[in-house]
Amino acid sequence: MCSDIHNSVLLSTFYSGKKKLRIIFHKGNIVWDNEKPPSEQYTLPIENIIAVQHNYLRNTHPSENKQIDPNSFTIHYSERGKYAKWVYKNVSLKHSDPLQVSTWIKTLQNYLQRLKKRPKHLLLFVNPFGGKRNALQIYEKYGKHLFIVAGIEVTVNISQRKDQIKDYIVNHNLDMFDSVACVGGDGTLSELFNGLVLRECRLRGIDADDINQNLPKPKIPVGVIPGGSTDTIAYCIHGTTDPTTAVLHIIFGDSLGLDLVSVYDEHSLLRLYASVLSYGYLGDVAYNSDQYRWMGPRRYDYSGFKKLVRNKGYQGEIAVYSESESVEETTCRENCERCELNKKTECDKLGCKWQTLSGKFFMVSGANISCACSRSPKGIAPYSHLGDGMVHLVLVKHTTVLNNLRLLLRLSSADSTVEDLPFVETVSAREFCFRAVGGHSRWNCDGEVQHQTNIRAKVRCQLLTIFSRGSPRYAPPKSTCCGF
Repeated sequence: MCSDIHNSVLLSTFYSGKKKLRIIFHKGNIVWDNEKPPSEQYTLPIENIIAVQHNYLRNTHPSENKQIDPNSFTIHYSERGKYAKWVYKNVSLKHSDPLQVSTWIKTLQNYLQRLKKRPKHLLLFVNPFGGKRNALQIYEKYGKHLFIVAGIEVTVNISQRKDQIKDYIVNHNLDMFDSVACVGGDGTLSELFNGLVLRECRLRGIDADDINQNLPKPKIPVGVIPGGSTDTIAYCIHGTTDPTTAVLHIIFGDSLGLDLVSVYDEHSLLRLYASVLSYGYLGDVAYNSDQYRWMGPRRYDYSGFKKLVRNKGYQGEIAVYSESESVEETTCRENCERCELNKKTECDKLGCKWQTLSGKFFMVSGANISCACSRSPKGIAPYSHLGDGMVHLVLVKHTTVLNNLRLLLRLSSADSTVEDLPFVETVSAREFCFRAVGGHSRWNCDGEVQHQTNIRAKVRCQLLTIFSRGSPRYAPPKSTCCGF
């Protein structure tokens, strides 16, 4: 074995159960195959290994201390499965020579310790009231064991009221944590990153209410384990709402930059959002569905149907600040070139100018991400990127109930988008302002109701560092639901 760990070469033959495997470790990859036909070969990158651990001998009595088995060990790892999901696996290996076992364990563990981006001390917030009210069970079932295997020390904080997570983040010392995460929906994550940004503003003496100030980037990376009703942000970031995938992305420590959008009224910062700020239809649905919380996620379908039939429109003026209103038809996926370019350079605002649009709208949505989810595979803004410094304004004109149904059917389709509907217009912007004319609706901001009508919103390019390996390039499964 070479002294330089990156050039380490190990070659041994182990038993996994009754199967004899020849295993090679070289250049950060483990490759194993059967010694006898049928020939099978599997390559495991070291980055996909969660942990390498000693096995223990079986105790003959419960009172006895655990004893290490010198002849066997287990590799805990993960691999990407179907439809963007990552799957946890493990393989136990035995060898007659204890020196071979200890050499493999020591080499692989030393290699894993050099992956500095992996978290060691995680502060995890659990929202037991969101979605199906099963966030704690999600953590217990999908997260707890994997975090233990990975050697991550987790401090669990269970929220009991609205804005408790934000208040905790702002007012408590977080120096002992190198990462923070939540189990919940879009609103839970929103509380978390709003708290982190406001905390940084306070620590650095920055006036968060001044729209012209550059908001500070939180140093601590964020993880999101889906446990809400739609989990739009988790879906767009991971490509799935599978909790195991989200947990593994936190463990791996890989991250990407996520744009946030700061929303202001005439006097102050109202909040930051990551998914969508929507006025009209979705704002009405969010406001009216709150009285049906006892129905769970179905309350959105019920309230949405009522508002669809009423088909109320709202007059408004929208000012858009952008260098180009046209939308580039590229989708955001893992290793996205567009987002990587903005990660390395400041989001360019040269050549931007204001333009005003007006009309009567069924819905106005400022989408920071595609807003795709299991019920809307392409989302309301299919070409929106996670970290390009742009928000996509989707303007749905007030039209007939039939056209509204066409919109919802198009949103639920995996094969088409809303972009080509004649009553839908999408423009890209770095900032936008909205002013109601006459009657007014409310804003739906990451699932939370915002009552101020006249607002100004500004994109903050890659303000948040979030744990993820990105959404893979794959064809999503067909959607069977026509709701949104």
